[in-house]
This record gives sequence, C-alpha cells and structure tokens, in this order.
Amino acid sequence: MKLRLKKGSAGRALSRRWLPIVAICTVVIIAVAIQTVRSSSQSISYPPTTTTIAPTVVQINPKNITYELFGSLGNGGKVVYANLNSQPIEVALTSLPWSHSETTMASAATLSLVAQIDGGALGCRILVGSHVRDEHYVSHESAAITCLVSAA
Repeated sequence: MKLRLKKGSAGRALSRRWLPIVAICTVVIIAVAIQTVRSSSQSISYPPTTTTIAPTVVQINPKNITYELFGSLGNGGKVVYANLNSQPIEVALTSLPWSHSETTMASAATLSLVAQIDGGALGCRILVGSHVRDEHYVSHESAAITCLVSAA
C-alpha cells in the first residue's frame, strides 16, 4: 500500500508553522544582540586594570626671604614687615643696617616692608634667594620707605 500525500499538504503544514519559526529566530537574534551589548558595557564600565600610574613628583624649592634696611638711623625708627603668614610684625629700630630672614616652602608669597626713621637717609631691599626683587632709597629728614614683592 502506498501513501500518497496530497499536493497541498506540505504547504499547509508550513503555513501553520512559519510564524513560530520566525518568532523563535527573532528571539534568538535579539538575545545575541543583548548579550553583545551587555558584554561591551561591562568592559566600558569596569575596564581591566593593567598598570598603576606612577605618583606625581612634587618638586619642593625652599625660598629664602631676606628683608634689609640700611642708611642713617638718627634718633630711632621702626619697621613693619609681613611675615610669611601675611601677619604684620613691628620692630623698633635701634641700629642700621637691619635684616630679617625667613624660609618658606610655599609656591608663592607676598612680601612687604615699610619703614620710617628720624635720620636723613634710608634704603630697603627684599631678596629672594640671592636675587634682589625690590630695592628703594630715599634721602631726606624723617625718611620713610616701602618695598613690595607681590609674587615671590
């Protein structure tokens, strides 16, 4: 006995199953795409650690600051200078020349000096290291003078 399939039975079987086959293929393609995006996102969010970055070397250059006064004092005088914390320090002058030195590790400092004497001539100088950064000289009775370095 021979079984015979009707000519249209394969077409009917395919017509009933094409929708589930397309749905399964679509789900598989979407799952592969989602997995690819997730793995890419993981490598972006959590990159592999390869080597550590060497620490930055901070160069420390100590600065030697020197305030100087010179001239003829007369009966006396006073000087006011800013220390490295920018606080004013007042000193009564008993003799000239006068000097004061400080050392700082700060990258910048503002330096100022104001002086007045009873004598007839007065000079001031601010040195940073061995370099003169500001210097002035006046010659008259009750001389007053100012030296300023805005960024040492």
